[in-house]
Amino acid sequence: MKRKIVALVVAVSGIVAASSAQAAKTPPILVSASNRVPACVTAERLNAFVKARNPKLDKRFENIADYYQHHGEALGVRWDYAFFQMLVETNWLKYRTPRGKMGDVHPSQNNFAGLGATGNGVPGESFKDVSSGVLAHLQHVLMYSGTRIENPIANRTRMVQEWLLDWARGFSRPVTFTDLTKQWSPGDKGYSDDIEAVARLYRKRYCTGNNDIQTASIAPKPKAPAPTVCRVWKARYSNGRRGLLIRSVDRSTINYTALAVAEEQAAAQAQAFIEQYAKGGVKIAEFKDYQQALDKAFELCPAS
Repeated sequence: MKRKIVALVVAVSGIVAASSAQAAKTPPILVSASNRVPACVTAERLNAFVKARNPKLDKRFENIADYYQHHGEALGVRWDYAFFQMLVETNWLKYRTPRGKMGDVHPSQNNFAGLGATGNGVPGESFKDVSSGVLAHLQHVLMYSGTRIENPIANRTRMVQEWLLDWARGFSRPVTFTDLTKQWSPGDKGYSDDIEAVARLYRKRYCTGNNDIQTASIAPKPKAPAPTVCRVWKARYSNGRRGLLIRSVDRSTINYTALAVAEEQAAAQAQAFIEQYAKGGVKIAEFKDYQQALDKAFELCPAS
């Protein structure tokens, strides 16, 4: 979406984005023990947050935050900030400019991040439903963290993945949503300020106590009973050296598997492992060696 739509988000919300030369400080993309979604952030509140600022919200989007939480938890990303980014990209899901003109992307496309929309009327990609569109957005965000996405939904993710992974490897620390801005919207220096402005607006309304902000929740809260325990598993292909972290859910258990794969066969071995041993699972992180993947698994599931 164009910058003029982003500007409207700030104006409508009553927030003035930071005017300093330094971009807003935002959290790392990947969830960790020290970077979790605050307990005050819930799908129910986020849905109400949007509806309050867009009373004419398309009924298809009334529970969109549920999809962000569900897919975001599975991928291990800060889905709350991805949600705030979506509000900036779509102008609170209105998909209109300040003067009411429809933007390049139409609501029917289920494209929540302008994927493939390069301006000058190019509409970008379309996804079959809201869930698929949300997953495509979150996969694209996850890629910016340096995590390879196997069989991404969005063509845009597939097209830019190799050079963006090279870009992410240049960081000696976790990639943040502010870092993401430099490549996602290079011509808009205030992009991360706009995302953080929406985040502040949410916190002002729903995160009133320190405990709400500091207490974190990794487990998803879907309508069905959420997993109550987690386990760490180890798996290795005979020629495996590189480490992958696979997350899957089995009834009431979240499983984190540290998987050792061969460098040149990483994608194929990961896919084969998921299909045979971790049905419905996803790769949430990639490491230079197996031990790092195992350490990360225990970080996410310390009680195992």
